[in-house]
Amino acid sequence: MDWKRYYRAEFDSPNIGDQLGKFFTDVEADVTLGPLVAQGAVISFPHTALRYAGPLQARVIVGLHRAKIERIVALGVYHLWGHARSSALYKLTMNEGEERSKRAAAFAKLRGAFRSSDPVQETPFGPIPLASIRSSDDIVREDTRGLMQEFSLDTFMSLLAFYYREQRESAPEVVPIYIGMTRNPLTGSFTIASQLAAVIREELRPGSAVVATGDLVHYGTRYTSKERMAKMPTDYYELWLYFEREVKRTLEISLVEGNYTEAFHRCENLLNNDQRYLLPVVAEFLSTPARYELLSFSLSDYSEILHVPKPCVVASTLVLYRHQIRKEE
Repeated sequence: MDWKRYYRAEFDSPNIGDQLGKFFTDVEADVTLGPLVAQGAVISFPHTALRYAGPLQARVIVGLHRAKIERIVALGVYHLWGHARSSALYKLTMNEGEERSKRAAAFAKLRGAFRSSDPVQETPFGPIPLASIRSSDDIVREDTRGLMQEFSLDTFMSLLAFYYREQRESAPEVVPIYIGMTRNPLTGSFTIASQLAAVIREELRPGSAVVATGDLVHYGTRYTSKERMAKMPTDYYELWLYFEREVKRTLEISLVEGNYTEAFHRCENLLNNDQRYLLPVVAEFLSTPARYELLSFSLSDYSEILHVPKPCVVASTLVLYRHQIRKEE
């Protein structure tokens, strides 16, 4: 599936302006996210299909606008690390039976984060200015070619351009950082997550905000083995309750307890959560114990999109990650 082309094509409808306008009109009354963004909270939104992710991303963008944010550090998912079944390089890093030196070499190509050298990102509604990061560390490397197929921030960039165009204002500059592998598969270390958190801090200045994207559950006929599906609830509501509970527990383990290893394995094996490498970066950025709030959670139907039998769902989730409240607060 060419997701980049699919998500771009969603903006080609002749009435797309009306649809997007409604997304933003519906959330204009929400005054909650602006102050939280200004206080340093990290807002995580999904990059699912437009009808699912659009209203949630619109809510984030309105919050950024209300907080008068001029610079957005946007943490994307670097999907090129892929899954064992779809990426030969990633499969090599995770294969414990492979030669250690080969695994280390493969990991070196996927570790850390990636950025583009382009000065702008083109969208259907005009360009979004991109800012270069100041860090000279090779923990964030240029990979314009690899990012040509990356899509995790595309819808957000398009909606950002649309909203600010409608407001007749210049869009804030964006620092897109696409998170690759942050867990060393040979040692289990998450040192890279801590290093990336330091890079993000260096990018902050007055008028800055940090956002992230991630789809916290992939489940069903395209994503899950028949053996596991046979043991899972078949009723949609029961499935929704199950995954909401497991997502909350995973976020608790990572952000509050600081147990990145257990959270990673839950993300990989239980949830198929593409924030498995991004989540420890957020936790390190906020400093554990941090906290989270699930602002919106739903399972979006992908069976028609992927032309497979039901169930096939991806979670469209809006999450607030923030610092722990001090007692005096």
